[in-house]
Amino acid sequence: CIRDSNAEYGRLLVHMGQDKSKHQALKDIQNSTGIDKKVLVKRYKQFKKQFPTGYITKQQFVPFAEGFLSSEHCKPEFIDRLFRAFDIDGSQTIDFKEFTLAATLCGSDSPEDKIRFCFRSLDTDNSGTLDKKELLSAVQLLYKYRKDEKWELSPEELVDEIFKRVDINSDQKLSAEELISMLRRDPSSFSQLGLGLIFLS
Repeated sequence: CIRDSNAEYGRLLVHMGQDKSKHQALKDIQNSTGIDKKVLVKRYKQFKKQFPTGYITKQQFVPFAEGFLSSEHCKPEFIDRLFRAFDIDGSQTIDFKEFTLAATLCGSDSPEDKIRFCFRSLDTDNSGTLDKKELLSAVQLLYKYRKDEKWELSPEELVDEIFKRVDINSDQKLSAEELISMLRRDPSSFSQLGLGLIFLS
C-alpha cells in the first residue's frame, strides 16, 4: 500500500513539476494548504478520475459549480467569478494545483482567506490589484441580486466611498491586504460598505 502510494505520489510530482523541481511543486501545495501527503495523493486520484485530461475546462466547471452553489449564486456572473478565482494563472483551465489551493481558501473559516479568494475572482486582469472598474462590476452585481438591501448610494458612489476608506496609499488600486486591514481595524464600516457581502458571503 505504501509502495503504491509512493508511486502515485511520484506520478503526481511528474504531473505538477514542469518548470520547477518536482518535490518543490508538491511542497508548494503542502505548505500552502497543510494537506497531508496521503490525503493529497487520494485527492489527486479523484481529480484525475473525474477529469482525465488533468485539468478542468470552463465548460466542465459550470455543472461542477452548480453542484455546491446556492440557488442565489447559480448565475452565470457568479460562476464566471468563481472560475476566475480557481484559474490562478488565467489559462482558462484549472489544474490540480490551482484547484487544491483555491478550494482550500474557498473552504476556509478565516475571513482573511475568504477575502483573498474572492479578491482573485474580481481581479480580471490578474494584476494583483483591483481598479475602480473591476470593483464596480462586483458592486453592480451586488445591487442586481440584493435588491432587498437599502442602498443609499449609487454603485459608482459606493465604489468611490470604498476607495476613499480602503485605499490607504491612494494609488487608485485596492489590494487584498488593504481590504483585510480595513476589516481588522473597522469591521462595522467594512460591513456597511457592502464589502462583507462582496468578499465574505
